[in-house]
Amino acid sequence: MKKTKSASFFEGAFVLVLAGVLVKVIGAFFAIPITNILGGDGYGIFTVAYYVYTAVFVISTAGLPVAVSRMVAEANALGKYTEVKRIFRVALILFMIIGAIGTGVMVIFAQPLVNMIGNSRAYYPVLAIAPSIFFVTIVSAIRGYFQGLSNMVPTAISQVIEAGGKLVFGLLLSWWLIQRGYSLEIVVSGAIAGVTIGTVLSALYTILVKLRAGSGLPEGAVDSGESASSGEIVKKLIKIAVPITISSSVLSITNLIDTAVVLNRLQDVGHSEEVANFIYGCYGMAVKMFNLPQGFIVPLAVSVVPAVAAAYARKDNAKAAGTITAALRFTGILALPCAAGLAVLSKPILSLLYYNVPDEVEMAAPLLVIISPAVLLIALVSVTNAILQAMGREKVPMISFIFGGIIKLVTNYTLVGTPGIEISGAPIGTILCYGSISLINLAIIMKHIKGVSITQSFLKPFISAAVMAVFAFVVYGPVSALLGGKIGVVATIGMSAVVYLVMLLAIKALPKEEILMLPKGQKIAKLLRL
Repeated sequence: MKKTKSASFFEGAFVLVLAGVLVKVIGAFFAIPITNILGGDGYGIFTVAYYVYTAVFVISTAGLPVAVSRMVAEANALGKYTEVKRIFRVALILFMIIGAIGTGVMVIFAQPLVNMIGNSRAYYPVLAIAPSIFFVTIVSAIRGYFQGLSNMVPTAISQVIEAGGKLVFGLLLSWWLIQRGYSLEIVVSGAIAGVTIGTVLSALYTILVKLRAGSGLPEGAVDSGESASSGEIVKKLIKIAVPITISSSVLSITNLIDTAVVLNRLQDVGHSEEVANFIYGCYGMAVKMFNLPQGFIVPLAVSVVPAVAAAYARKDNAKAAGTITAALRFTGILALPCAAGLAVLSKPILSLLYYNVPDEVEMAAPLLVIISPAVLLIALVSVTNAILQAMGREKVPMISFIFGGIIKLVTNYTLVGTPGIEISGAPIGTILCYGSISLINLAIIMKHIKGVSITQSFLKPFISAAVMAVFAFVVYGPVSALLGGKIGVVATIGMSAVVYLVMLLAIKALPKEEILMLPKGQKIAKLLRL
């Protein structure tokens, strides 16, 4: 029997969530030793270089993969198989041109960018990561194509390969450079070059998969409609991609500008460039932890685009509403316990991971407590943004991102430059930014799609996460006293996860019909006694 779109959505999301978990574990094995080796100062340089890369990466690739995924899903749903193939060919050529330009921009403007930000030592790390832009555009084209066909496996495996390459080569290069006595910025360049090597390996894998899979369409499939020309496909790609790129770029560029604002405002209140960079590096440790749960959330955003787009192409509003409600519910189920856990156990978790830099942990822990609520907010931004894009309302995120970015910059400029608040103002700006974006996005979605319930999506996961947070807060002290700090925090996290799962089951926050749509759903439902 042919899979329903809902089943495909859940299966695709499940595959990507598993890959996301593995990618985050690999990322932790990279980030933790690197931070312990580089310290706050080195991690500050790393963060600045990575933000420059992210800004160019988003401008180069943010909208096009989503556009490819949506266009392929729509054409496939309507049986236009020749058009599906043509979309990929056109997109790949377009992506490669954009990728080459993006890499060139990073190389040419590296020096003025890092000088403007206020961290001149990030120059060589920016050069080391610049080639990633070209290779990641190739990967994005192929991922977008397979995602449009609701095949998330190539995306999942390529993400793992990319993370593995970063881990192995980033650590090896940084270790090799340290052994030979190179300066801190050169060691950071070696660490961040692992990202470039990871993208090269990921590109090679996706190319091989596409060559082996061919079109990925059913054998003997017959076109049911006239195929669009290459020129028409380019126009539609650009029409969909430009608003998405602008909205994503606004936030990415805002983060880059915000880095400059924070570093310069810290210097305005009396800190030297080195001390400001150290403080910003500590904040970067908190941000790293805050971003970890996104590996579980972003797969929902990736999976929801073809599912909702296909439903829209068939004018099936009920199916779109059901998929959106499910995506929001799973967002809450995944994000809320992460936010609660980071708030309650911020210092123990950071001390466990960054054991070699206690001074940095002391500064980062309270910042992680402040920023922890934004775990849910940024998750909502990712998912609602994807939903709006699938609905054909790409301009809404563009407006909401501009609004949120302005709030972030104004808040950080004001608070970080205020003695007594300083770096604590940065996480406050982040919360206000993502909070305003998610509220605007949700309001528009609920206006145009009836039957999407926020209460149904978030109330039960919120209650479960609150109970879990109280449990973790009460239990950590006695457990750590009995087992020691490191084992104690791991044991507390494990017991808290069990408490959270029990609460979800007790208040029936996991609908059986949605669990059954997952791979091995029947066995999972039986195991959970649903």
